[in-house]
Amino acid sequence: MELEKPFFSNFGAICVFAFGGTLISTFGVGILIYIFGQLKWTYSMPFLICLAFGALISATDPVTVLAIFHELGADANLYAYIFGESVLNDAVAIVMYKTVLSFVTSPISDQGIFDAISFFIIIFLGSFSIGVLAGIFSALLFKYGGFQQKGLSILESCLVVLFPYLAYNVADALELSGIVSILFAGITMKYYTAPNLSSQAQHVTTGFFGMLSKLSETFIFIYMGVATFLEQQSWNNIGFMFFTIVSILVARLWNVYPCSALVNHFREETKHIAKNQQHALWFSGLRGAMAFALALQSVTDLPDNHGRVLLTTTLLTIFFTVLLIGGSTSYVLKSLKIECHSPEDEGEGSEEVLERKMEDVLDIEKVQCKEMKGLHILSNKQRAKLKEKLKKIKSNTSFSSLDKKYLRPFLQAAPSGEGVNLQRSSPSTAHSYHEDQRFSDMENCSNKICKRS
Repeated sequence: MELEKPFFSNFGAICVFAFGGTLISTFGVGILIYIFGQLKWTYSMPFLICLAFGALISATDPVTVLAIFHELGADANLYAYIFGESVLNDAVAIVMYKTVLSFVTSPISDQGIFDAISFFIIIFLGSFSIGVLAGIFSALLFKYGGFQQKGLSILESCLVVLFPYLAYNVADALELSGIVSILFAGITMKYYTAPNLSSQAQHVTTGFFGMLSKLSETFIFIYMGVATFLEQQSWNNIGFMFFTIVSILVARLWNVYPCSALVNHFREETKHIAKNQQHALWFSGLRGAMAFALALQSVTDLPDNHGRVLLTTTLLTIFFTVLLIGGSTSYVLKSLKIECHSPEDEGEGSEEVLERKMEDVLDIEKVQCKEMKGLHILSNKQRAKLKEKLKKIKSNTSFSSLDKKYLRPFLQAAPSGEGVNLQRSSPSTAHSYHEDQRFSDMENCSNKICKRS
């Protein structure tokens, strides 16, 4: 599943979920846990420690859900929302945890709050810049290095592996977030560096990173299973896990739906996050590696044995969300009627999908034509000029236009297959050509609808 395009096109929404949503989740879980403790329903902790727990348990890691989404071919935008939120909110959760932890040992002040906000901005922007710069430098190196001409595909693969690691180490040395740096280094390299590699190097690196991903996921869950029995646990407060799960689900509710409404408010109606996708977002808030790592750290960070309680609760919460929620993902997708396309649907079976797309766009064109009836008071020339100006403004200010005109020519080598005849091109290219032809016919049809209305 191609991720960089939906990730960039939905980056604003992802940031809303990752930053605003994680902030809401942190305070939501912390306040609810504190209230339950004050009511003597469960284990009671000071408010700041409840907030620290809210921060560490707000780090989502829906690896099971994403694996099922990838297997079923779920909607790419929904996949990007969940993946982007899970990666970016790790950084938010880490900074929030460290910030709240600093208030546990020292009194809260206006200067401390200001320092926390500036610290968070510096962490994110610095990590983001290091990752992007590493990706840009790698793209330029492979563009002008002449590795393909010299047949150095193995060296290409080695360097591709080292650049994200370099970004991580530089960010870590500067006490920034290595996770955010390696994320944006990977995205930038996928978008700009990968086309500069030879086909053999692309094949090798894709397989290598796929192997590392699978091994890392397996090792993390093995480590969590072993830690359940080797680490000292607090089994006397099992009821605390129940109220933690309730708090997580409620805080996730406060997180997803208001953030989705905010995103939809600033988007066109055709790009709104649908209700069934919002339900899927709420359901996909699994906990995993980052929550476990922070809970393990809290054992030494928090006083009065609170860290042991949080570690046990976090482990049980992870097992519950991964096994129960993650295991029922495919059934939830079916009940929510989330559109999925298996790999077999991409060939000849994609005609039905294309027909549905054409019908949807025709419906959108009809709505737009109705909305433009107010323009009939203008002359045809005035309307044409107005439409042309709006198109120019939109095209000149979009990232895709900037990317096409400046970034790609600067960072990528010119494709060797320019000017190839369509009949000799790949079947996917020919298929996209026919797709474009059909959509152009559809556009003519929509223009006729506008004229009739």
